[in-house]
Amino acid sequence: MVLSGKSLAIGLALVVIVMSFFIPLAPVNAQTPNSGAIGIENLTAKIIATTGEFITGQVNATGFTFGIYIGPGVSNVMIYRAHVFGASDHGILAVDTYGISVIDSNITDNVLHPVPTIPDHKEVGFYGVSDSYIVGNRITNAGGDGGISVFSSSSLVPAGLPVPDVNSSGNNNFIADNFVSNDSQGCGIVVAAWGPGQIVANNWIFNNVVMGDFLTPHGPTGFSVGTIVVAADFPFSVAKNNVVLDNRVIGGLEDGIIINAQAPGAADIGNEIVGNFIEFGAFQRINNPPFDNASDLNLAPAPNAIAIYANYIPQTAFPTPPTAQHNIVIDNTMANDVIGIWVANAYNGTYLGNTFQNISVPFESFYGVG
Repeated sequence: MVLSGKSLAIGLALVVIVMSFFIPLAPVNAQTPNSGAIGIENLTAKIIATTGEFITGQVNATGFTFGIYIGPGVSNVMIYRAHVFGASDHGILAVDTYGISVIDSNITDNVLHPVPTIPDHKEVGFYGVSDSYIVGNRITNAGGDGGISVFSSSSLVPAGLPVPDVNSSGNNNFIADNFVSNDSQGCGIVVAAWGPGQIVANNWIFNNVVMGDFLTPHGPTGFSVGTIVVAADFPFSVAKNNVVLDNRVIGGLEDGIIINAQAPGAADIGNEIVGNFIEFGAFQRINNPPFDNASDLNLAPAPNAIAIYANYIPQTAFPTPPTAQHNIVIDNTMANDVIGIWVANAYNGTYLGNTFQNISVPFESFYGVG
């Protein structure tokens, strides 16, 4: 396998994860947690974490907004072999902090009644969190917006999400060995710059399994999108040097793996897609076009496995159009799609050693205004 120097650093990242397990933490009995209001509007949590806590066991969040809430500056929290379920919104939510580990846990059946004023709803949501781990978890059956988010935070994100009036990047996080499936109405794993001028950088998405629904209804809420996304979603935001390595992505509504810049001045730079297996990417697009993101006018015209694009349309062209440059696609296997790699308004990329199985068009590109 051909890997960049950055991808060869995976061994060091694994050592860091193992070492993090030995940080001394104070145990917390998940049956008698610190529960209640988190001090923002009417939002509540079954467990309101404090710095240095070790949380394990059953977390029945029925009747609470969140299962586990890790607030700004609450650091070095370990969630290990927990079962978090029943929350109205996020199962686990961490905001503007670092040193958070979610390990070998079952986070399932949350987001049952999403709060309308919160713009994103995931089983696990990290907003403005850096130097943290989401490893070895089973993340399934969310009622809305998908599985895992690792976003920057911004006071300019729509009201409702408990984010203070500071802006924090989401850097150096490790999302590995998770099984993500049946999480309706949103993507399986998303790493995104989610505020004007914000950054997500040096995050690793490694060895996860992400499943879409293959046209199977997911309860009353819709279809599971599947997909792994690295994105710069707000004006002049940046997603750079993130690595999507050795994942398995099957089915779903959107492309199997996406790197995209969505807004004026947004940029995707130096991200890597290496050694992944993608099958039936955007498999449902032709049959269910309303479920696609209608704003992504530079999406491929047919089901495809990997997409790298700057969504260059009249709404994003001024004052500076979005850009996607120097992104890398190496040694991936793509199967059972119309298009293998779709590139739109993206330049100076590297595409080497990829394998195409039952793919009609291995590589297709589009340049210009979509």
